[in-house]
Amino acid sequence: MDKLILASNSPRRKEILEKFKIPFSIKTSVYKEIFTNEKPETQVLKLSKGKIQTLLELNPELESSLILGADTCIDLDGNIIGKPETVREAKEFLVSFSGRSHKVITGLTLYNGKNSSFIQDKSITMVNFTKLTAEVINWYLNTNEWKGAAGGYRIQEQGYLLTSSISGSWYNVMGLPIRLFYGMVASQGISIF
Repeated sequence: MDKLILASNSPRRKEILEKFKIPFSIKTSVYKEIFTNEKPETQVLKLSKGKIQTLLELNPELESSLILGADTCIDLDGNIIGKPETVREAKEFLVSFSGRSHKVITGLTLYNGKNSSFIQDKSITMVNFTKLTAEVINWYLNTNEWKGAAGGYRIQEQGYLLTSSISGSWYNVMGLPIRLFYGMVASQGISIF
């Protein structure tokens, strides 16, 4: 079996795999993410699997590969908060998080080409935000970290200053709960190092 294939172009996921020295290549899926009214936990699992299925449909030569699909969303009161399209939307997200807690949920799907099986799991982290002033929100928006980030913030960068605490996996908030991923791979009897 070849090294791990990451079915994502997420710079954060790439960074985490590199940090843990896991050999991998990137093969971005063209799967279209569409959110529905299903529970966020259900949706991230469905989306992470859909990315792999689409990749395999368009690239049958990958059928014997080890492929990781991942999807991360923010759950605020049962509603999915995605990536803001505009600075105005990013501001609305930050205002809604101010002084409150929300869940960051990542669904992982691992495709094992040795037996053509899919295994799935999810990680949930509670993120608590401090009470944000208009001045702090405007400062953060000017960092441009909100661009391309679920919820409009990056906890691994200056966005950490917006939070008061987290409960759960730090790496989950970044987009790849590495310990969960490692456990999934190990459960398949595969060494990724």
